[in-house]
Amino acid sequence: MVNYYDKKRFISKSTLARLADVSPRTFSRYLASRREILKIFGVSPKAQKLPPYAVRYICEDYCIDLPPELQDQQALNASPIRDIILRSWEEEQKRKSF
Repeated sequence: MVNYYDKKRFISKSTLARLADVSPRTFSRYLASRREILKIFGVSPKAQKLPPYAVRYICEDYCIDLPPELQDQQALNASPIRDIILRSWEEEQKRKSF
């Protein structure tokens, strides 16, 4: 997988846990529950730093407010294809749960 993003814009899992005001272990359990979605993004479960598009999804899903200096405008303005994939996956999960 080719990485088109600046590595400086990757954010560590521990930083996101701190911003969410939870322990790294709690945040790890949350990420484990989203493993399939992160796999779609091409993120390994063992990755220490997350790419901007994965951070965008996690912040929206977990309601984390990123400070402006950590925001990546390129990821925020990303194409809607990932949103469509995620919506279809979430709808499928809802159907399975009923």
